Amino acid sequence: MASIQDAGLSGAELRRAFLTGFDRLEEYRDTVNALNVFPVPDGDTGTNMSLTLRSGIERCPDNGGLTAGEIAHELAQGTFFGARGNSGVILSQFFKGFGDALLGREICSAADLAAALDMAREAAYGAVGNPREGTMLTVIRRSAEAAQEADSGSGLVDVLESAYLASCVALKNTPEQLPVLKEAGVVDSGGLGVVVILGGLLEGLAPDRSRDLAEEAGLAGIIDDSMASLGGSSSVQESGFVHQSLEADWGYCTEFIISGEGLSPQEVRQYFEETARSTVVVGDPKNVRVHIHADDPGPAISYGVALGTVSNVKIESMDDQNVEWAAGHSAPPSTVGAELAVVAVAAGDGLAGLFMGSGCGHVIQGGQTMNPSVQQIMQGIQRAGAENTIFLPNNKNIVLTAQQVAANDPNVHVIPTRSIPQGVAALLAYNPLSPLEENLAAMEETLLMVTTIEVTQAVRDTSVDGVAVSLGDYIALLDDKLVINAKSPEEALRKTVELAGAEEDSILTIYRGADADADAADACAAALESRTPGIQVDQVYGGQPHYHYLASIE
Repeated sequence: MASIQDAGLSGAELRRAFLTGFDRLEEYRDTVNALNVFPVPDGDTGTNMSLTLRSGIERCPDNGGLTAGEIAHELAQGTFFGARGNSGVILSQFFKGFGDALLGREICSAADLAAALDMAREAAYGAVGNPREGTMLTVIRRSAEAAQEADSGSGLVDVLESAYLASCVALKNTPEQLPVLKEAGVVDSGGLGVVVILGGLLEGLAPDRSRDLAEEAGLAGIIDDSMASLGGSSSVQESGFVHQSLEADWGYCTEFIISGEGLSPQEVRQYFEETARSTVVVGDPKNVRVHIHADDPGPAISYGVALGTVSNVKIESMDDQNVEWAAGHSAPPSTVGAELAVVAVAAGDGLAGLFMGSGCGHVIQGGQTMNPSVQQIMQGIQRAGAENTIFLPNNKNIVLTAQQVAANDPNVHVIPTRSIPQGVAALLAYNPLSPLEENLAAMEETLLMVTTIEVTQAVRDTSVDGVAVSLGDYIALLDDKLVINAKSPEEALRKTVELAGAEEDSILTIYRGADADADAADACAAALESRTPGIQVDQVYGGQPHYHYLASIE
């Protein structure tokens, strides 16, 4: 350890340190996911950060031949292309700054590490248009400041210790900086991800000091208090909403329920973590729900049968789905080689068909719980094949990822649509015969004219914006603000439409999700029409997962 403390990190040592950071992030992934404040199925901060960092690690060969600067560069490149969700984009920019600081360095000295963390801070803040304190940005900033403030004679491990301890303290203070965190009684989820990564780095260099500092900062207590506020560590996993998209080479998406006596969800989860990819296992001693990605679903089903009765089996070839999407949603001849095309993100066959039928050159499958990476977005844009591309992310957790693509390609232009209704409105304002600038102005203008409603089920117990919800409750969001807790999705939709103040000349468009009952949706639409004479109510099958209803009021 003295050699590292005094001489600094070689490329191989830097890679191993970040690999330990990744391993710890994987270990805490579900905990980081659970700390998302909003009780809606979303892109999962821990999953997005883990996938992003994994893309960076995979770019670094384990042959010991690269310098510290080259390892840092490869980490930056890999995380850039693998970035998913807002947290993943911020993390990728952290690595960009880190890599820029180590450019040309054979080793990473103590001074280099402090400079790299400072440039990482600068790049991370630069990735966000309106940085908010009390987030992962604050944790990054405080760790960088502590590294800079370390004694000039400090060794590399000393600098990292200062950064790690400061990150733990900053994490503990995040609820005091963001009221929404304080109301929910949790620390920032992305901030915890940063702490875990830095702790892993320190562990890779000085395992004993890592444990001592975590104990000194009370990290375990910080996490336990937050999880207690959410009802325990299983709050996300128990929801049944977790459908993670973790693999580039998809294989088979395999889901089933095992019913029996004395079942152990933990043992089942451990088995599939060792034999499959993208493992989500939840349940109790009588029923265990399994959702995995596997190259061959047969052994997985056989394992389930050996434990009990297997039911609700659903097997889908994700490779075939990708091929089908490429065939069904590839660019029509008029967009390949054209001057202008639109590419959008959507989940659900109905929504995909709607966007394609309204003029999209390509639709990328994704949305809540399925945030596409930078590379997937770039591939979708390439498939459209136009000289200039207007991109519609249609999800608030994909906007930053799309903007990262645009920042590196001047021919990509992002309309920051934060929801499917905004995306539809923007696309209807698109005219392929008009110049690019006119289209951008017209599409951007529509964002202010659409009120968005989203109806889903709560995936955790929490309180947000004064609305207390329990796991499984039907909830509605009005322009991203949680407003309603109801007994049915239709009641949540109806009350939120009334709360939004829909008038007789309003146009209400309802997008029915895969989990919504068609007859109930028809009855709800009829009730809304009768309550507000003159209102135009249109119902469209969207087929979107997780959200029973999406709706727009114009």
